[in-house]
Amino acid sequence: MQKYVAVLAVSLLLAACSQQPKPHAASFSGYAERPELQDPQSQAILQRYGDDPGLLEALREAYNEVPRQLSLPAVPALTGLDLSSDRLSYIKSVGWGNVPNYDRQYANQGSVNAVYPGLDWSRDGCSAPTGLGLGYTGDFRPACNVHDFGYRNLKVYQRTDANRKTTDEAFYTNMKTICNAKPWYKEPPCYAAAYAYYQAVRVGGGDSF
Repeated sequence: MQKYVAVLAVSLLLAACSQQPKPHAASFSGYAERPELQDPQSQAILQRYGDDPGLLEALREAYNEVPRQLSLPAVPALTGLDLSSDRLSYIKSVGWGNVPNYDRQYANQGSVNAVYPGLDWSRDGCSAPTGLGLGYTGDFRPACNVHDFGYRNLKVYQRTDANRKTTDEAFYTNMKTICNAKPWYKEPPCYAAAYAYYQAVRVGGGDSF
């Protein structure tokens, strides 16, 4: 009898452990109460996106509960075989690359245009997601510049849903990289804002691509 009682006790203990909440099932309400997220902008984002898994994952990254996802997309190599394929590869290397690389290419656009004519270097900064009144348009402007280049050139030379999605993902990564340069207590609200900007282009950016 004691053997069966011991087995039953172990079974109940294992069952209880299996019912404990998993770390990645973090609740929205738990983050809404964090002191770093009490500013009106962050509260507006939390209210808008609720238990959106993407926002929860962004906040988990910001609080270092999971590794931060900061990898940029791979791009095809330049081959030197023909202008069209190399120009497309160049566009992806800039539009899917990091901010410092874009800045170097933008500063050298005269020489670049001599090699790859027909590129659009125009840019118009950031627009805050509708209804949220976010104050990160200045912070994220460098990432928006990279995004503008990707959209305005890929829609001409290879307009596909996959390319738009990859350009948006690179935009999100560049914004998070900008957030990482802030003091730790400003990173969570910045990550929340980055997610809101990312969602804005995913949902409403199709007409611009």
